[in-house]
Amino acid sequence: MKSKLEIEAIIQQLETRIADDFEAQDLDFKQWNDSSVEENIKKMIRYAVCMANGGGGSVVFGVADKVTGLSNVLLGVPFKINIQVLQQRIQNHTVPPILPSFDEILYGNGTIRILIMHIFPGNAYYTTIEGNSTVRQGKECLPYDHLK
Repeated sequence: MKSKLEIEAIIQQLETRIADDFEAQDLDFKQWNDSSVEENIKKMIRYAVCMANGGGGSVVFGVADKVTGLSNVLLGVPFKINIQVLQQRIQNHTVPPILPSFDEILYGNGTIRILIMHIFPGNAYYTTIEGNSTVRQGKECLPYDHLK
């Protein structure tokens, strides 16, 4: 799992490199979809399960991962999105419950908000409440076949 300082250092490099270059077993970057808060929360739940099954990690929300230049990369997460509500939704929609921690980074003189969701490693097999499960392998979340 990456610290807030490590992620801030990576973000500074996105002026000339793409975020996808830094994605790894324990780190992913995701753009926030402004049209659907609910879809974003579902994405967070899926990534919480994926990271928990893959040994833990951090997902940075509000960052475009295939472009360069901070003005293009830092798209942000709306300020109206409440971190405690996100934590509760993720906890209530995962089995066993996953309680992520969040860090917030502000850019553009405080006008752009980036959220970092940290998922601590667990020793269980995690699913969504619908029974869906993935596991982080390298840079991807892949279907988790817990029978193997």
